[in-house]
Amino acid sequence: MKTLIKTSLKLLLRTKAFWFFLLLMPMLSTLILKVKFDSSAAYVDNNKEEIIELKNADTKVAYNGGKGEFVVKVYDASKSEMSEYLLKKLAKTGLFLVCRVDLSEQTLAEDFMDKHLDRDGFEDKMGAAIFISADFDELVTSGNSDKALTVYVLSDDTRETALENELILQLGRMEQYPSVDTLQEMDTQLPEKELVAVAGGSTRELTQKQTNQRSQIGYAFAFMTLCFVFCGIFIAHAAIREQKNGVFTRLTLTKIGSLQYFVSKFILAAIVSAMVTVVMSGWSLLINADDIGMGRLSFLAMIFMMGLIFCTLSMLVGILMGDVMGANVAAFTIWCISALMSGLYFPLNYTSDALKVASYLMPQKWFLEGTEMIFVGDKGAPFMILCITVAFLVVILSLGSLGLKFKRTDEWGNA
Repeated sequence: MKTLIKTSLKLLLRTKAFWFFLLLMPMLSTLILKVKFDSSAAYVDNNKEEIIELKNADTKVAYNGGKGEFVVKVYDASKSEMSEYLLKKLAKTGLFLVCRVDLSEQTLAEDFMDKHLDRDGFEDKMGAAIFISADFDELVTSGNSDKALTVYVLSDDTRETALENELILQLGRMEQYPSVDTLQEMDTQLPEKELVAVAGGSTRELTQKQTNQRSQIGYAFAFMTLCFVFCGIFIAHAAIREQKNGVFTRLTLTKIGSLQYFVSKFILAAIVSAMVTVVMSGWSLLINADDIGMGRLSFLAMIFMMGLIFCTLSMLVGILMGDVMGANVAAFTIWCISALMSGLYFPLNYTSDALKVASYLMPQKWFLEGTEMIFVGDKGAPFMILCITVAFLVVILSLGSLGLKFKRTDEWGNA
């Protein structure tokens, strides 16, 4: 057994591509953890009853309407108390998601709206756009509210009728009571709306910083998954050569049976996972624990267990394929599908229920869940991750051994 492991490890260390993945992927994972960016908009629900301020007129609003809200992009050339009051009333209805661009300090060309409407219609996604003129207050107070703003319908969503009715209602009130203080005083006499949020017991509230860290760790997991998948394939390459050269057949005729042979390959996969984790621990010294959001040992433990799963999986798939090129394609496919469906690149909050259920078949999904549990201080995170690792390994090894049994039976039958 020891001789098999040592021989296989020596052959693996002679593979130049193995060193490429062993050293480069942990480095890339470390770099992505050092990059500072804000991804909270993709993971955190927007407050529907607040106006979302956009940086400039070219900022897209498609990413804000994740749950299918009726998004309204407002080009506000006035930015007065009256326009502020109007937009707040629109937002507080709960029917519309109001995104505003402040144009009050800009000089607008005559074709400004034409250019942006073309862009909004073809390159963005929204229900409607509203342009509020610079002299909004004067037009409203003088009874010319129909000229104070322009509504552009950019979808076939029937909710645009509700938007127009709400605008007519509020503009009529503003014409009748041309004072924001008076309007606000009247609003206090209206019944107060009470919002009750109902959340499941498994809901975890993350801060904006933790949300960004979760996103970064997801990208780091993607790089590390690619590393482990191909490290397992390199082990499979050696096993494929041994099968084709008759080495495996000769070993099965000795005291070393097929079971011990594949156990030695599994131990080799564990050693490789440990090697990658050690390299990752060295690179991780370049970042602070605060950048990760958890203890360094917890992060490295997750890397090792995830590596054990994917290294074993790709190794067995490669051996079952029995072909080097086929094994490489299978490894890349495993990495692509598992990373996409587990939510490493983007959140699955608003996807279909079927896709959400399928995501739990991907190991990375559970490690992301474990990451969130660690962030919120859940002491059950280590046990959960350990159980998931054991469960995936049992399933992978069981299916792999069954596949190898059928493969050997088929080979002997053909012989």
